[in-house]
Amino acid sequence: MAVPYDRRFAPTPTVLLALLALAGCGGGSEPRVPSGIALAPLAITFTAVGQTQQLSAAITDQSGDPVDDAAVTWDSSEDGVATVSATGLVEATGVGTAQITATVGSLAAIATVAVTQSIANFEGVSGDGQGGLAGQPLAQPLVVEASDELGNPVQGLIVEFAVTAGGGSVEPASTSTGLDGRASTVFTLGAPAGSVQQVTASLPGTDRVVTFSASATQPVPSLISVAGNAQSASAGTPVPAPPAVRVTDAAGQPVAGTTVQFAVTEGGGSVTGANVSTNSSGIATVGSWSLGASGVNTLTATAPGAGLAGDPVLFVATVRPAAGYDINLRYLSPPTSGQVLAFARAEIRWESIVTGDVPNLQANAAAGSCGEDSPALSEMIDDLLLFVSLEPIDGVGSTLGAAGPCFIRVPGNLSVVGRMLFDTDDLEMLEQGGALQDVILHEMGHVLGIGTLWPQFDLLADPALANPPGIDPHFTGSMAIAAFNAAGGNTYIGGKVPVENQDTVGTADSHWRETVLGNELMTGFVAQAGNPLSAITVRSLAD
Repeated sequence: MAVPYDRRFAPTPTVLLALLALAGCGGGSEPRVPSGIALAPLAITFTAVGQTQQLSAAITDQSGDPVDDAAVTWDSSEDGVATVSATGLVEATGVGTAQITATVGSLAAIATVAVTQSIANFEGVSGDGQGGLAGQPLAQPLVVEASDELGNPVQGLIVEFAVTAGGGSVEPASTSTGLDGRASTVFTLGAPAGSVQQVTASLPGTDRVVTFSASATQPVPSLISVAGNAQSASAGTPVPAPPAVRVTDAAGQPVAGTTVQFAVTEGGGSVTGANVSTNSSGIATVGSWSLGASGVNTLTATAPGAGLAGDPVLFVATVRPAAGYDINLRYLSPPTSGQVLAFARAEIRWESIVTGDVPNLQANAAAGSCGEDSPALSEMIDDLLLFVSLEPIDGVGSTLGAAGPCFIRVPGNLSVVGRMLFDTDDLEMLEQGGALQDVILHEMGHVLGIGTLWPQFDLLADPALANPPGIDPHFTGSMAIAAFNAAGGNTYIGGKVPVENQDTVGTADSHWRETVLGNELMTGFVAQAGNPLSAITVRSLAD
């Protein structure tokens, strides 16, 4: 039977509406949107730089249910106090307060961080057990160091020094720890020779005390250098300041009328007024001292038959090159005559290797620009000015010294002002062991640019201290490589010339590799048996 058209299709819209309704509503859910954020813990207190604490961020949606896959962004208000990683790990970097913010979209939560440094260690670093003349300051300062539980130095602590036995004095009596956590004072011994001499260093408000002991001996008649050491002059010309000595009696008072003889002992120079009597101040001054043709020159002062302690007194000078490279040493701490001689021999050795002259340069710099004790500069420099500091670093047998350029020439990238620092706790050991000149020669090499200026000339490949770290750091200069091959390195299969890949900043990437080049002068570790300066090092300077 035929069915009318409109009736046959009448049910269809009803079915379609039902299907559309099912698609639009049936079985659906509201999207989950992060609506809340909570941090734990909300406050962190650190007592040492380097400590860490994990923060956790709990994210919830509009129903209060946790949202586990929300992307959280972390930020610190003061990176100098605390840093935070991409996963919320907070690390103390310095004393102070900071806020750590966790952000998800428009949501944010804050945790506060307070960093202090609790004093875990307060100890003497150097200066204990010295001996000296009664009534005179000790040769080395008394030095203490404060650190937190992770060994980081604690800055800004008041340290009080006090004489507790012997009747001497200290200067200063109160001071603060520096960036290195150290504070120091100079101890002038009491007058009674043979008596117990003690100084305490304490931190007010705590029970932390360090005791230093010293011994005092009675002064004896002495011959002492007072002027004219560690100078330079051109060949055949007098040094600027004529050498002078003082004669003192057992009480340290000047003695007039003592005959002093000055004599050239090395270098072939000459003197005028070689025999002179001390004046009313106990001082005898040579007429003049003209240097020989080249190299190191020495002069001695003696008082024949007087039986004076310190006799003879040694004076050292170097001949300034008529042409070529000139190194000028300027001492910021008083060296002994033996130390001056070692520095002078190292200076002359490098001047014989680096022969190319460079233009004189006007240097202007504020005080403290090349180490905190460096003076202001306003002078013409020919060719390298090198400040020398002798002070405690880290006790006996660890870091012997450190050095590098402070200012370089532009253009050219060559050193013009540099600094060398030597640990006074190691100097006597190095002198007695015969290694002092090698250590000075080594540090002077760093000021010239060995290890310190390699990156400036793009000569260091695959550095170990890079991020990510390299595994085979090596020096790429062609002349040094040729010298390395000539010394037996043809069969070496690593990068040439191999550079130190072990230890830390200050050794890695700035010395030849000890395991390959042994005790060569510019490896990172000194050998008492000798440290030869090889053609590899010499040719690296040409690169």
